[in-house]
Amino acid sequence: MTNIHELIDVGTIQVSARFLRDAKFFARSFDSRPLIEVASESEASVDDLDRAGEQTVPVDTPIGAFEAAYMPWQWRGPDYPTLIYHHGSGERPFDFGRFSSNSFRRLFVETDEEIPANLVAVRAPFHDGSNMEYARAMGDLENFVGMLAASAALIDALATQASDRTNSPVLASGISLGGWAVNLHRACFDTVDRYAPIFAGAALGELFVSSVYRKMTAGAARRRPDHLREVLDFEEEFRAVDATNCAPLLARYDRIIEYDRQRPAYAGMSLSVLDKGHVTGSLATDRLREHVLSVLSEPDTDRIC
Repeated sequence: MTNIHELIDVGTIQVSARFLRDAKFFARSFDSRPLIEVASESEASVDDLDRAGEQTVPVDTPIGAFEAAYMPWQWRGPDYPTLIYHHGSGERPFDFGRFSSNSFRRLFVETDEEIPANLVAVRAPFHDGSNMEYARAMGDLENFVGMLAASAALIDALATQASDRTNSPVLASGISLGGWAVNLHRACFDTVDRYAPIFAGAALGELFVSSVYRKMTAGAARRRPDHLREVLDFEEEFRAVDATNCAPLLARYDRIIEYDRQRPAYAGMSLSVLDKGHVTGSLATDRLREHVLSVLSEPDTDRIC
């Protein structure tokens, strides 16, 4: 029987799909090189992590240049671990206006709880404008692939910089889109000490093929499910990483990032489960923060990178 968490996920996507009309994912084109290949060949470089404010970064990928950004929100020094956080789809992570709402702000800015880490926020390409501008950009599968590849490359550059400047572990975490970017980084680079993906997996094609999110996907692309899986999935590469450095969090009743479909990629890992859906889970701010901070506070291990 469908519960309230699932109903909210389904209703949210149905409303969003109506709003998009013809501006659905991959409506213009759905050809691209595989995501795992593009990300593996992408490169970014960053300046000092203690420089205040938003820093834009051009990321070179095999399918073109994409502009991402990062913001060092809190720099405590070289004796503290570093947390690199990536936002969810459609969020504007650097918007701290009175009426803004994004996961970075909810988890780490609007809290009285001390964050015992150097904290760096990442912004994916196409997330510095309106939601409709973002939706239009996602009309091309290559833009979606380039966006995730650029985010993974930026995470890698930030992790490298943090490792050079500190004596403590580096953690990469993100929710939904951010979780996919974090997992993609692990599959391609694995230069972070600990990963804490939230509501993500490694079978990314399924998001647009079998979950309720398929309603956000253009009909022509949905009719080629195997192609979307070939371009977007990276389960094999993710599972091939020989390191127990990933502590994922999934939502049991998530109808977008489906628990049963994404769970197999995490076999043998310390998987945490939230008894909520995608939308209700995303709003469980205290529980999400608790998960990230618990991974952050794990005893130090040998540096991986």
